[in-house]
Amino acid sequence: MDGMRAMEQELTAGETRISARGVQVWYGQNHALRDVDVDILDRSVTAFIGPSGCGKSTFLRCLNRMNDTVASARIGGKILLDGEDIYDPRVDPVQLRAKVGMVFQKPNPFPKSIYDNVAYGPRIHGMTRNKAELDQIVETALRKAALWNEVKDRLDASGTGLSGGQQQRLCIARAVATGPEVLLMDEPCSALDPIATAQVEELIDELRASFSVVIVTHSMQQAARVSQKTAFFHLGNLVEYGETAQIFTNPKDPRTEAYITGRIG
Repeated sequence: MDGMRAMEQELTAGETRISARGVQVWYGQNHALRDVDVDILDRSVTAFIGPSGCGKSTFLRCLNRMNDTVASARIGGKILLDGEDIYDPRVDPVQLRAKVGMVFQKPNPFPKSIYDNVAYGPRIHGMTRNKAELDQIVETALRKAALWNEVKDRLDASGTGLSGGQQQRLCIARAVATGPEVLLMDEPCSALDPIATAQVEELIDELRASFSVVIVTHSMQQAARVSQKTAFFHLGNLVEYGETAQIFTNPKDPRTEAYITGRIG
């Protein structure tokens, strides 16, 4: 019986998509992240929670080498995507970011048409041979972002003319258009109203059927609603990582419990 249960767990847990070991980050003299070990699973949502400045966004930005753009940043340890070291000198960060898409805190559509926002990535990566193929990718990405029905008759309109919630879904469509394996979201709802937030949360739940989704959120309620796994960061350390239900109802570390009950934050 135990063997059967273990097999069931193995089948439902999903494969490891990203594996991080001993990850350290310095910004100049500031040791921002210390010894982070974590496995991020495929087809699931992983939430990073913790107080402001605890290292959660810093770690998220390691996963697609966004910290490369910060002159003072130094990174140690290893991060593997599908078993390959993403910091290997032979890895092209631009190609990596096609595989590991990112959605930011504030919706940031390009000042282009809705169509061109979504078509941008596939165009620069040479993913299509003709207009018909590009049209198909744009439609598929907008459908995945639950935006197609709202914009299909005005694809030539500017992406910046959409509402905040629509803009964020457009940014999600733009990120999924390159066919990524992993989707990183850095507080994707913090600039949105409650209705738009609910729509994006619903979308995140749908996206995990196709992607490994990693979300940084300052809202514990959001983490509890959308994620299967939760990582709690505090003062640059990954304090605890596990099933979301377990982290919120039966945390192993007293610091996690103090944060969840509002005693630190």
